[in-house]
Amino acid sequence: MNTLKLIGISALALAALSGCARYDNRTCKTEFDLVAPTTYEGKTCVMRCGSQRTQCRDNKQQQYINCDHYNRMAALEFDRCLASGATNCYSPTAPPCERPCSSTGACADECEAEYRQCYQSCGGQVVSREVCTGDCGWGGVCN
Repeated sequence: MNTLKLIGISALALAALSGCARYDNRTCKTEFDLVAPTTYEGKTCVMRCGSQRTQCRDNKQQQYINCDHYNRMAALEFDRCLASGATNCYSPTAPPCERPCSSTGACADECEAEYRQCYQSCGGQVVSREVCTGDCGWGGVCN
């Protein structure tokens, strides 16, 4: 009888774990572990990758600043036109500006993806893994 209880408890535990693995992927994110190259040339190459990532982020930040400035100036011009009493004012319909780089978002993703690709081309390794970021239940498994 104790063996049956143990089998039953084991089955429930296994069901709970497998249920956890079926949670919606929106509660998971991919993280990357970087294994540095061992050669001097590889390490120097990785430093260049870091500089390129910084430049990518700086470029994205400048694009956002330029876009935001353009949209503000267009809105001011439209308001000035309306205030003058003109009836043929052009209403600005500029697309929203992509947010500047932060640790999350499309900009960071793009620059980080380029960095990982460069890192690998230098002889480094990039190992990805899924990590639970929300309520994944007992065990925290993301699949």
